[in-house]
Amino acid sequence: MNENLYHVLAVDDDPGILSIYRDILESFSSRKGQPPDSDGEVSCEPACFRVSCSTQAEEAVEIVKQSLCEKVHYSTIFLDIHLPPGPSGIWAAEQILRLDAEVNIVLVTGYTPGEIGALPSSLGFCDRLLFLQKPFHAREIIQFASSLSAKWRAERKVRALNANLETLVFQKTAELRFSNEMLRREVDRRRRFQDELQQSLDRLRRMIGGTVLAIAKMVEKRDPYTSGHQRRVGELSRAIGEEMGLSAERLEGLFMASVIHDIGKISLPAEILSKPAHLNTMEWSLIQTHPQAGYEILQNIDFPWPVADIVLQHHERLDGSGYPRRLSGEAILEEARIVGVADVVETMSSHRPYRPSLGVKRALEEIASQRGVLYDPRAVDACIALLEEDRFRFSDPVFA
Repeated sequence: MNENLYHVLAVDDDPGILSIYRDILESFSSRKGQPPDSDGEVSCEPACFRVSCSTQAEEAVEIVKQSLCEKVHYSTIFLDIHLPPGPSGIWAAEQILRLDAEVNIVLVTGYTPGEIGALPSSLGFCDRLLFLQKPFHAREIIQFASSLSAKWRAERKVRALNANLETLVFQKTAELRFSNEMLRREVDRRRRFQDELQQSLDRLRRMIGGTVLAIAKMVEKRDPYTSGHQRRVGELSRAIGEEMGLSAERLEGLFMASVIHDIGKISLPAEILSKPAHLNTMEWSLIQTHPQAGYEILQNIDFPWPVADIVLQHHERLDGSGYPRRLSGEAILEEARIVGVADVVETMSSHRPYRPSLGVKRALEEIASQRGVLYDPRAVDACIALLEEDRFRFSDPVFA
């Protein structure tokens, strides 16, 4: 099976446009953005697309249904909103997402940007929808297909990793029960088995950490300009947590969550992440989905810490002005409040595609001015003390 072959469905009532989709995608192949194999090397086989076409919404739904019976999954569907004389593309999107909740749908429309912005409010499944306005360019089709297919593939790998981790936990639990029975019979064997069990649990924890960090690196490979951002936020978050007196167990969970706090950005187009200018309203609304996307990737992994919730809440603010759920005060996990402070300081102090570094002094002035309003007072005090007293330095300093 060719892992770099992606199935794409194009739906439009104009056969000429369907031919354009097929010509653009089936003639395109690229190694760009392909995830590395187990040896860390980029796959030698380029990505390619196989395009199916339909002119009507009902026919498109049947195509998806049949493909699932044949164990063929579409990574991306380009779906025109207007499909006369039958049901609309929105109807088709609803039916398709009931059949396959993993597919990514690009609704193609001739609406104005303002009307596009109003469309998602009428839909209950916006986490799997993107919009493309007609007339479109070949480059846009390629970018959508490539980024959404890479996202679809990464999500499938995460689910497979989660299944493997659950199997490992089940196996280790069985070993623990057997060991406890044996240890009740013999004190010396109790000590030996306890040591072996601890080593196994440590290895499992390292495996979880290594897996998560590998996924985080996949995000950063799509945005080289901010490479290392998550790790630096992790280092500062852990230092702040130590200054605040968090336990070793909570510090480990805090570090794990902070080094993958932006994992949800794997669902965003790379051109938005590295855009050398300020984002427009629609682009910013897409950026604001990354905490929820990160939560959905991590929520079913059985971490010993609330990693998914910390990732979900790291952009929430004390006064309720944050996102995505506008939590406030104590409703925000303390670890998420710490990550929020570290994220602001690292971001302002580092270079970004749309501006140079603002420097540590400016970053500390920002968190001090919003202490108790946006940012946790204890986290702000700890961060300022660490940096002003020169008791914290990054392993690879990027501060100006």
